[in-house]
Amino acid sequence: MTDEQTGWTAWFDGAANPNPGSRGIGGLLKGPRGERIEISSAIGSGTSNEAEYAALIAVLDAACEAGIQELTVYGDSQLVIKQVNGEWLINSKSLVPMCQTVLALMADIPNVIIRWIPRAENGEADALSKKAIGGDAEGPVDRKIWTTPTEIGKAYRLSGIAMGKRMDSAKLRAGGKPTQLAIDTHCALVVANHFGHDVFWHRTNLPAALKAAQLLWG
Repeated sequence: MTDEQTGWTAWFDGAANPNPGSRGIGGLLKGPRGERIEISSAIGSGTSNEAEYAALIAVLDAACEAGIQELTVYGDSQLVIKQVNGEWLINSKSLVPMCQTVLALMADIPNVIIRWIPRAENGEADALSKKAIGGDAEGPVDRKIWTTPTEIGKAYRLSGIAMGKRMDSAKLRAGGKPTQLAIDTHCALVVANHFGHDVFWHRTNLPAALKAAQLLWG
């Protein structure tokens, strides 16, 4: 296990505006003697999951270039971290080679650990990823894509309450709020406002996730 007194610590994050859209990656590596390596770069168009993978690859690549032997990497993408650690299958073909690149880079670092942290604890990497694409990664909400469970449920003759129960069963929502799984799979979008946050749900991704969980038909 990495000793954070002698090893390095890193954080990564990726952003897309909209999703898919213009992508930015952010990374930060800190060494035991005060060393600091920052990564902030625009990487063209694609999805936020691809951006998350690209950010992790950039961090690991920087670690290899710097000859780092011990490294703990933190990120807020449950999807990327669980896929890299072999806990989740990779359903998107575009992510397979990216995961393979991550594993190859990890093999070049003698002692490396990748761990999940909540988004609130990943502020510096988040800011670097958003800086790369010019500010807030969420951007304006396209209401043709993002809406309410009630509106989505109409196509399936379900009320908002009935949709909500299915979302809870699929672990996409808990306590009336989207879970990290819902955010990572792009079923939910959380946007800050002057009073807190607004939550929007994806018109196609949410039904697809519920169908995959055998909780929605049609």
